[in-house]
Amino acid sequence: MRKIAVRLAGVAAAGLAFAAMLTAAAAPVAALPGSVAAGPVAAGPRLAGCNGLSHRPSHYDPICNDGNGTVVHLHWSTWGTTATGRGEFYTRQCGKGGCVSGPPTVILYPVNVTASRVRGGDYTRFRFSFPGQKPAWAARSWVIAYSGGSWHGKAF
Repeated sequence: MRKIAVRLAGVAAAGLAFAAMLTAAAAPVAALPGSVAAGPVAAGPRLAGCNGLSHRPSHYDPICNDGNGTVVHLHWSTWGTTATGRGEFYTRQCGKGGCVSGPPTVILYPVNVTASRVRGGDYTRFRFSFPGQKPAWAARSWVIAYSGGSWHGKAF
């Protein structure tokens, strides 16, 4: 009888520990960088892009292309009526023989970004600005505008 009581106590303790783990796992957590936040974690204007509407994305591709021109490794310093951040501008460049002669080379350029002009809860202006080196084809900075569900302007 004593052995049964000890075993039951052990099973009960294990059950309580498992229940505590489930409760902790179910507790709300902050959104991962780059994910679309929902509920009370999401605050401020949204940024429309290839991954839908998001708050403080860690990567950003406004035109949903092959990934060339995406801003990656984004870190936001402000997020309000204006959002400012820094990241790397992702480019792929083919050799002299074009991409047929071999895979493209990935080059990352430091870039500063600013999202502004909030309309209907979404940013409608996005500025790219290269503080140092830039792709040969790119201007030092440029702005694209969001309207009608897509971005317009010189975009890569």
